[in-house]
Amino acid sequence: MRVSCLLGLCLILFSHMVLAGAAQSGTSIIFPSLNKQPNLEGEVLTVYGAVNHRVISPLFQAYQETYPNVAIHYIESNTRDLYEQFLSEPNTRPDVMLSPAMDLQFKLANDGYALAYDSPELSHVPKDSHWRSELFGFTYEPIVTAINTDILAGEALPQSREQLLNLIRSKNHLLDDKIGLFDIQQSGLGYLAWAYDGQQSRSYGRLLEAFGTHQAQLYTDTASMLDGLLKGQIFIAYNLVGAYSYQWTQKYSWIKTIMPTDYTTIIMRTAFIPRDAQQVTLAKRFIDLLLSPEGQHILANQSALTPISTKVEGPFSRDELSKLPHGIFRPIPLGLELLIQTDDAKKRLIYSEWRDAIQPVLNRKK
Repeated sequence: MRVSCLLGLCLILFSHMVLAGAAQSGTSIIFPSLNKQPNLEGEVLTVYGAVNHRVISPLFQAYQETYPNVAIHYIESNTRDLYEQFLSEPNTRPDVMLSPAMDLQFKLANDGYALAYDSPELSHVPKDSHWRSELFGFTYEPIVTAINTDILAGEALPQSREQLLNLIRSKNHLLDDKIGLFDIQQSGLGYLAWAYDGQQSRSYGRLLEAFGTHQAQLYTDTASMLDGLLKGQIFIAYNLVGAYSYQWTQKYSWIKTIMPTDYTTIIMRTAFIPRDAQQVTLAKRFIDLLLSPEGQHILANQSALTPISTKVEGPFSRDELSKLPHGIFRPIPLGLELLIQTDDAKKRLIYSEWRDAIQPVLNRKK
């Protein structure tokens, strides 16, 4: 109980510190060491992450219970900002980098920024969830659609992308300015999910046209989109992170989360240790925790993130996820094909298609 109280106080005291530099929209949070003995100099583990601090804090708590002399400095921001800060500020890189933007993480690892670490906990997670002992997937999360059911007026909840398009057509101008999307030029995860849609979905072009026609609102993170959905600023939110959306569905009965039945994209949050990390030993211990049965159990029971392991049980386990209505699970592979999404020519093509549909909307709103 004492440990939980201390962590709660830490979050209240430090959760609103604003970052300098590239990740200006982020927050910097300090989790002080649990060992309060005077004149005892502790160590600091620095973690960059695009995970809400309340969601990741149970893992930090477990880490500090094992290593009470370690303080944790957590820098939270969106995926694109974290990536750009990592590259632009080489003298202040973290000890651990966490992000669901698998392509950006893979590019950093492939470009030589990741330290190889043969964690003894790798045997507890699937073989296709890590790459070259440098990049480690630790969650298994669906990309979903969320709907404020006030817009349905008795109509059936759409279950597929085709049914979503039919709903948009039937509501027509009632949905002008009422659809929320990731701004794929500002969000790394948004870009990845949209690019994968382009490979998998036959409705990709029609969806983009519909979003442009109805003047979709653009967001840089899932939390802001869900807040807009709750307040009625939007009625449909497309390609959200499922873990956060399902939490809102449990709290607010009029918000429904859908894993599309045509297919459900699965992303992995990934972690790596930068080659120039200052606290390599502390970082390796954190990777061990992420991949261990204990860490995976914490995800499945306390953090509301579906763990990558198929062996752990809990309300947010992969087994429980599979019991919810869904389409064919299509995980984005953690491999060299991710580099296609980061190729400059490929990005220019996707951005051009996006701007052709969305930019006229942005111009009308100025």
